[in-house]
Amino acid sequence: MASRYMHDPGKDHWEAVRWTLRYIKGTIDVGLIFEKDIADKQECTGYVDFDYAEDFDKRRSTTGYIFTLSLAPVGWRSTLQSTVALSMTEVEYMTLTEALKEAIWLQGLMDDLGIEQDFLLVHCDNMSAIYLAKN
Repeated sequence: MASRYMHDPGKDHWEAVRWTLRYIKGTIDVGLIFEKDIADKQECTGYVDFDYAEDFDKRRSTTGYIFTLSLAPVGWRSTLQSTVALSMTEVEYMTLTEALKEAIWLQGLMDDLGIEQDFLLVHCDNMSAIYLAKN
């Protein structure tokens, strides 16, 4: 977020950068641990969400997703959408589409690595997607 204002940073932006650097310094010894989970069967799972038009500068929505393998994150993204959505339904579909493209890529990667998985489960709370699936 702070990098968006590199051409003309204000005091608030510098404070955000200082806070970020303090956070990184305090968590330098934190890392990810990948362990085989017999109950989880090495399954990859995705979680998807969005934030509707919360970017006050451009009124764009945020797409966010994370994919885990054995309870550890292996792929994630949080970014502003490239277009301004006209409704929450449109934001939901754009977000889910981006996440499912990543899921398809991860499924192919897992096949290449020899990790067998019949399907990749993606969780979302997008009400429009849920409504369409029920009807």
